[in-house]
Amino acid sequence: MNILLIIVAILLFAGQTLSMKLIRAQHLRDRLLINAGFTLIASAGLLLFSLVQPDIRQISVNTWVLGSLFGLCFTLTIIFYNLAISTGPLSYTAFYFSASMIIPALTGIAAFGEALKLTVVVAVLLFLAAFYFINKNPDNSEPRGHADPVRNGSRSRWKLYCLLTFLSNGMLAVIQRFHQFRMEGTESKGLMLVGFLFACLFYTLTYTVLAVRGNKKERLSLSRESALLYQNILPLLLLAATSLMGNLILTYLAGVVPSSYLFPLVQGSMIVSITLCSVLIFREKLSRLGRIGISLGVLAIVVINL
Repeated sequence: MNILLIIVAILLFAGQTLSMKLIRAQHLRDRLLINAGFTLIASAGLLLFSLVQPDIRQISVNTWVLGSLFGLCFTLTIIFYNLAISTGPLSYTAFYFSASMIIPALTGIAAFGEALKLTVVVAVLLFLAAFYFINKNPDNSEPRGHADPVRNGSRSRWKLYCLLTFLSNGMLAVIQRFHQFRMEGTESKGLMLVGFLFACLFYTLTYTVLAVRGNKKERLSLSRESALLYQNILPLLLLAATSLMGNLILTYLAGVVPSSYLFPLVQGSMIVSITLCSVLIFREKLSRLGRIGISLGVLAIVVINL
């Protein structure tokens, strides 16, 4: 049963990432509004579901605290990832994002006494190599729009954003694992409800600050915001559904499957499946290095399940 749930979670998170390709928003501020929208929809969906399952609204203090931290990390991941992409090479930025799986894997071994298996170590190394080759793109070797990144400091900012993306994305999984450990496998839906509510709040606050501090022509406008949300209604619904269901399943699995196995497998398989979907559905070209990365990723999936 757990294997089936892992497969479903991988497909849902792959769908979440592919849904982002449908978003029509160029600037960080607009993407924050989109994220505020889909986290609000996800929270509303859970609240409606609580009408038939009232236990969702029975939330302990631990779940409120960890849920708010989950929402904060969820928000920071998107903000820092977008800032990193805007100041540095996309290929290496995506690598840092994907490599964050190391954090919950090592935490599971160090904090929760999980066994360190050789197959897991080999699989993690293969996944890291796969991420590198899949995201390697000679056209993205330097920060965008900066001829001399060392001179103007963009390289330092990019490294900082990558590090913060790595830490905040990795901490999401650690929070899920720690919550299920403390709550003995209960209140997973409550964690997601609180997490998405706080994420919506943080996205909205950040969006408002950026709007107020922007140029006059970019100030808050109800008609503009409404038009942007309506224009992206399909990705909003898809993101809400895939993100909510994927995180619900992953939170449950975090309480019954070792983190050192679960998160590398989910994250690694997700990147491989996204790349394959991009080639098959969106007709993106796969370079020679990309094919090497796919092969290493598939090998890692086999090794980690030995």
